[in-house]
Amino acid sequence: MNRHIIALLAGVMVSACAERASEPAEAPQYNTSIDDPAPPAEDVAETDPQALAIGMMHDPDTGAYCTLMQAAHEFVYDDPDTWRFVFLSEAEGEAPPARIRINDEVLDFSEEIKTEDAEGVETWRYRSGDRGILVELQLKPVDGGVEHTDYEGTMAIIEPVETEKMGVKGSCGV
Repeated sequence: MNRHIIALLAGVMVSACAERASEPAEAPQYNTSIDDPAPPAEDVAETDPQALAIGMMHDPDTGAYCTLMQAAHEFVYDDPDTWRFVFLSEAEGEAPPARIRINDEVLDFSEEIKTEDAEGVETWRYRSGDRGILVELQLKPVDGGVEHTDYEGTMAIIEPVETEKMGVKGSCGV
């Protein structure tokens, strides 16, 4: 009798496993090669926010008002190959738009808020148009003049999930 119950249970378990195996898995799609394009930022923000990453934009013809790059990057004004930025914003205004590369896509961002604390650290928050991505920059003015300010600080995606902060440097002005 026990042998029949065990055989019946084993048959039920094999049947359940076979049903699960026939269902298609909804696994995230990852690149198999560095040459593969990254998935669109819009899809990633909704399905796998941990996969979001800030990337560099090569823009030797930029007329941006603010240009920030990774802190370790060596920028040479006379070498267009070094014009690689992580943040570009237009001229000052009520809410200047910005461009940030998320995965392999350059997205437009709108200024959400700018604040300054007692130590002079400025916090800038920019939100993507329709993708729910919020980027925060924490910048400290380190040098400047009448028409420009040099900054050092950090930059990270803080929504839909926080990413590791990257060091940034750059300037705003003419």
